[in-house]
Amino acid sequence: MKAVRAPNHAMEAIVRSTNRWLLGAVLTALLVVATWYCVAGWQATPSMPLYRNVILAGAVILMLVTGCGLISLMFYSRRKGYDEPARSNRTRQE
Repeated sequence: MKAVRAPNHAMEAIVRSTNRWLLGAVLTALLVVATWYCVAGWQATPSMPLYRNVILAGAVILMLVTGCGLISLMFYSRRKGYDEPARSNRTRQE
């Protein structure tokens, strides 16, 4: 019975390996197409004035600071125990 299982196990490994390569190829193709599309759109538009680039950079920095702050608050509250379920010391009265 073990001799029959070995080829099946080997075949499963080959199929998994093939599926990984196929998934990697599809994802790489999607990345290349998305990059090409973004670069083509970027080159087709006229350049922005300096003040718009400054505003865009400020918005990006503000967004990153806000996101990092919220994530740090999440970790802080988890470590301090604020995320634990509410418990009561009182007994039930029936």
